[in-house]
Parts: sequence; structure tokens; C-alpha cells
Amino acid sequence: MTAREETGPALYQRIGLVLGPVAALIIGFGFAPEGLPRDAIIVAAIGVWMAIWWATEAIPVAVTAFLPLVALPLLDVVSTRDIAAPYAHPIVWLFFGGFVVALAIERCGLHRRIALGVFAMAGADARALVAGFMLAAAFVSMWISNTSTTLMLLPIAMSVVTVIRETMPTLAPRQHANFGVSLLLGLAYGATLGGLATLVGTPPNAFMAGFMSDNYGVEIDFARWMLVGLPVSLVLLPIAWLVLTRFVFPINFKASDEAMRHIHSMRAGLGRMSKAEFRTTLLFAFLVFGWLSRGWLESRLPFGEITDTGVAMAAAVAAFLIPSGKKGQALMTWDAVTKLPWGVLVLFGGGLALAAAVSSSGLALWLGQQLVAVGAVNAILLIVVATALVIFITELTSNLATTATFLPVIAAIGVETGQDPLVYVIPVTLAASCAFMLPVATPPNAVVFSSGLVAIPDMVRAGLALNIIAVVVLSVIALFVAPLVF
Repeated sequence: MTAREETGPALYQRIGLVLGPVAALIIGFGFAPEGLPRDAIIVAAIGVWMAIWWATEAIPVAVTAFLPLVALPLLDVVSTRDIAAPYAHPIVWLFFGGFVVALAIERCGLHRRIALGVFAMAGADARALVAGFMLAAAFVSMWISNTSTTLMLLPIAMSVVTVIRETMPTLAPRQHANFGVSLLLGLAYGATLGGLATLVGTPPNAFMAGFMSDNYGVEIDFARWMLVGLPVSLVLLPIAWLVLTRFVFPINFKASDEAMRHIHSMRAGLGRMSKAEFRTTLLFAFLVFGWLSRGWLESRLPFGEITDTGVAMAAAVAAFLIPSGKKGQALMTWDAVTKLPWGVLVLFGGGLALAAAVSSSGLALWLGQQLVAVGAVNAILLIVVATALVIFITELTSNLATTATFLPVIAAIGVETGQDPLVYVIPVTLAASCAFMLPVATPPNAVVFSSGLVAIPDMVRAGLALNIIAVVVLSVIALFVAPLVF
């Protein structure tokens, strides 16, 4: 039983539980501006209700995502068949397939081998060790959950911190403390930033692809997203490393021989690559190749449609068919799928359902018309303000819920001001995953905070600087890189 279950919901959750439906009733019965259809008013009321419950976590965020399915057919806004469709959107199945392959990677221990290989190559320099952890976390997080990545690497990071402390007693206490904080925050930030690079790296990215496809007919495939997301990761990763190791928590020493032997011994302890690891590596390579070359394959092979979702699901099915090397076992079993984060998939569906209703009811058009003056003032200023707003809001709320709430509004502003909506949508989407200041901002932050080596003031000091830098980087990417790609 968790502490929250023992003590009951917090005061802000109890307030949110009541405030959500009350706000919906006020909007539903007291908000009737000229030109806004009845259906749009109802969708606005449900959207505000969901936003409040998502922001306060009055009930589990995945449960809140069911509200469109319950309320909108009941209020005769949309049919059950139509509102249920987004819960089985291809993007949901893209993530499902990616999750299954990620679980196969975790199940055989391949992710641990990759991480320790990167650490062993980093060398004895303390800053290089932090860089090695960040790179390992970023690479693994490109393909599997950033939460799983951080949980997997945290024990390794903690053991390195302990060995440094025990084998280098003459090192200044400040250097010991700075190294521990830099290493753990580097792990969390690396996992977060790596997830920005791919559509499956973090939920907001995939949500945005589904939203743009459904509402604007813009198809964002895996390869094209990497042309935007990967540069963001490649720019922010070294910046985060510099901020941590040179400015906020400066470190300048070399690890002892014993510490390096400890890392190498952990790697050696893995032994030779098992059959399960080798076969999972081949499956993973097939998945990445399929995603990156889908367009090329579709144009040259005598098949029908090849999609990112189809590739992911083919890999997922294959994981249940490929023998692991152990008698009677495949790389994945259905029992292992119980670890899959089903709540994220439901949250995807609910967010897409709400976004579709916002668009079809006329609410998005009306919002865009009301805010057109804001966008007309200065597009660059609006991008910067919207990006900063989302980054700091996400410090306290779910990144996927924040994305689902903001994208319909910001995209509508883009359309009404004559801009490509992607110019506004991309930085807001990425911003939802760039909260670095608080333990509740992202799961990786919460995981490293649980170690007891990172205090909230430490996280705020480093995170505030990175939040501000991220606003600048994301705005530049949206204005200059995204238009070239899309």
C-alpha cells in the first residue's frame, strides 16, 4: 500500500475532484458566446473538467481519459462508435508494439549490456562517466520507456557513487556530493532527452503525430520525426552535461582504478551474449530498420500499405514467436505483458478523443478566431511564450495530459493566423517532455529523487537553467528546422 493510499487523497486532489464537474457545469450553463455552437460549449465544458482532473490527479489520469467516451454520446455530441475510435487509433497500437519489444529487451537484459558497454568506454574522468551515463540513458530511452530506463540504470549509478566514495576517501566532500548529484540528475535528464528523438520515445510525440493526422491530414512518420527530434536531443544533451558538471555541480577528478574495475567487473559478470539477447537484438534491428526505411520499402516491394504501426505490431507478434533459447519459451510471454503501461495507452485514446471532439464541434475554430489577435502580434513571441508556459505547467502535471489539452488550441491559433500549425505544435509537444525542476515533473526525476542523494533545491537549481535553455532551443528548432523537414 502506498503512502497516498494510507493517508487518502491530498487536499488539492479533493478540491480538484469537486472543482472539475463544477467548472464544467458553469461553462455548460453559463458560457454562451455568440457564434459558438452548443456542441462546442459541451466539449469545452468536458475539456475543462478533464484538464482540472488531469492537473490535480483527482482520480487516476487514465480514468479521466474515459470521460469523452461516457459524456459526449450521452449529451448527443457524437456517437459512441465515433468517439470510441480514437481509443484504438493506430498511434495507440504503434506504442503497444513498441512497448512489447521494449519489454522483450528488458526481459533478456539486453538494455543492461548496452548501458554497461557505454559506461566502460567512458573512461576514468568523472565528467566522462557522467556523459557515459547520460548517453546510455538517452540511447536506451529512444526505444523504451524513460521510466524503465531510469529504473534499470539507477542501481548501476548508485553502485558507482558508492565505489567512488569508498575508494577515494581523500577526495573533497564537495566533489563527492557534486559527483553523486551530477550522475543521478544526468541519468534522469539523459533518459528524458533521449525520448525526444523518436515517436515512441515519449508519449507526447506519438500523440502529436496522431493529432496532426486526424485533424489536419499531416502525416508524421518515424523517420521524419527523427529529423526534428534527434537534433533537439543532440543539442540539449551536451548542454545539460555542461550545466551539471561545470556550472551547477562542478566536478574535476578521475575515478580510482578500483572504481573502474567495479564497472568492468559488472560488465564481465554479464558473460557472453545469450541466445535471447542475440535474437532480441536482431528483432530490435528489424524494428528500427522497418521504421527508418518504411517509405523506401513501400515504394519498392509489391505489398500494400506499410506503416510505422504495422512494423511495430509485426515486431510485437514476432517477439511471441521467436524462441528465447530456453525450452518452450519465446522472447515474450503474455504473462510478461502485464507489465505493459496500459494506462498510457488509455490516456492516448482519451486525449485523441477529446482533440477530435474539439475539432469536429467547431470549438477549435472558435478558439483560433478569438486568439488570432494574439498570434498576429508576433509569431515568434507566441511560440516562445507557449513553449515556456507548457514547460513550467508540466512541472506539476502529466506531460501527455498537458499535450492533449494544449495542442488543439495552439494548432487552431496557427491556422487562424495563416501559419503552418506544426510551427506551433512541435515546440509545445517537445516542451511537454522538457520539465527538469521538480521530482513530480517526470518519472525519471521522481526515480532519481527516490535515491535520497538528490535534494529538491539541487534539482531546481539545475532544472531551472535547463528549462530556460530548452525554451530557446525548442523555439529555434520550430522556426528554422521544422519547416525544412515538413
